[in-house]
Amino acid sequence: MKPARVAAHVFNCRARGFTLVETLIVMVVLGIAAVTVANLSSSLFQGQTTNREIVVGSQLMQECAESLLAKGRNLFSDSCLADSAAATACCSSFTATGYSAPTVTLTAGNSGTTGMAACPNSAGSDCKLISVTRGGLKPVTLMLILN
Repeated sequence: MKPARVAAHVFNCRARGFTLVETLIVMVVLGIAAVTVANLSSSLFQGQTTNREIVVGSQLMQECAESLLAKGRNLFSDSCLADSAAATACCSSFTATGYSAPTVTLTAGNSGTTGMAACPNSAGSDCKLISVTRGGLKPVTLMLILN
């Protein structure tokens, strides 16, 4: 009798586990979650690209401005400070892979020159306003003054 009882117990026991419908519901929910995560990560990578453009562009402009400032300390005798084209040519080496060199606009004159209102009014002073730009970033602006 004991063997018959054991056999009856095995056949009367309900099988446990997931049904096909439950499994399909879980797969659909996980698929929706995966698509959402993929969309979020693509926007994250686009933001990183924009930030890299800003950081590298700013560093290139700063290097160019510092180089021109160092040349200006040489009492304007450097040919890089002659005009905008010469200044841009002097900064042409400041590039990075995939990034172009900054552009320089140089405005020269003495304290009476129009547009040089920030130049000190001391007699005989010579001013050069240097604006370094790259892409849509805010320019780096310097004023070199020779007394």
